Amino acid sequence: MFHVEHFERCDNLKHDYSPMLNPVNKGFDTTAALNNATYLDYYKRLRLLALSMFEWENLPDSMNERFLEKTLYMYGLACFCYDDNFGWLSLRCIPSAELNVYEESLKYTAYSINYSKTFNRNEIVLVRNNLDQLPTDMTIQLFARRLYECERTIDVNIKAQKTPVLVKCGEKQRLTLKNVYMNYDGNAPVIFGDKDLDTTGFEVLQTNAPFVADKLAEYKRNVWSEMLSFLGVNNVATEKAERLVRDEVNANNQMVQLSAETMLLTRQQAAKELNVSYGFNVKVKLRTYDELKELLKLESETEEEETGAADSE
Repeated sequence: MFHVEHFERCDNLKHDYSPMLNPVNKGFDTTAALNNATYLDYYKRLRLLALSMFEWENLPDSMNERFLEKTLYMYGLACFCYDDNFGWLSLRCIPSAELNVYEESLKYTAYSINYSKTFNRNEIVLVRNNLDQLPTDMTIQLFARRLYECERTIDVNIKAQKTPVLVKCGEKQRLTLKNVYMNYDGNAPVIFGDKDLDTTGFEVLQTNAPFVADKLAEYKRNVWSEMLSFLGVNNVATEKAERLVRDEVNANNQMVQLSAETMLLTRQQAAKELNVSYGFNVKVKLRTYDELKELLKLESETEEEETGAADSE
């Protein structure tokens, strides 16, 4: 349904959501567009969190930390390699079919746009997203979809509280009743009808949908909390923490830490191999909550400035 592999190409595109925000603009096309927009919003917010988890220090100037983390996020595997023309690079890589006794590839091809070069395994340093080399993107898509489904269900449930109705009528009455409904749907306090309006030729069925938006909102908070735990962000809500004993809070903190360290471990192994083999002093660490909050604030401000500059042009 959603083609996330194309998102990298769409980062700089400007989306016009104005048709969806127009309350007069109704219909399936608008609903489908709002579905996609809601999913994309959650996906990009979660992806930004995932890409900002780790901070690399002392990487060579020719390496790109952002590209490195995006590669690990999307593909689960990257490499540090040296090129005589470009110096040290952090690139995507794919393994060869030739394996050693531990089923590890003996050669890897490092590649990017307008670049492809094959290296022996001992000529590069592999950087794994985790021990299984799994990309983070798969999990982020699952969480984004759950949040999107919940958010849109809340929208529908709240909309249904406007006493949804099913009107059964003849073809001649359809246009008149459609105009009446547009006033009703537009929250008009009074709806005026022609004195000759025939009110006996149609039937109204009320659905009386129950209000469950509050329960869905609680479910959404639980999904969001689970996602933050996966990313290693401590997220025990204040109101919930007050009901938890200290041991329960500590257990939650340990699970959050373990989840993040599954990805930190492999990055630290790559940094150590690079340092020992080539004399660097590269370090990588998890960003703290305060560091992450400040970074996301700066990235948001930068994006707004770029959008404003594009609008002025």
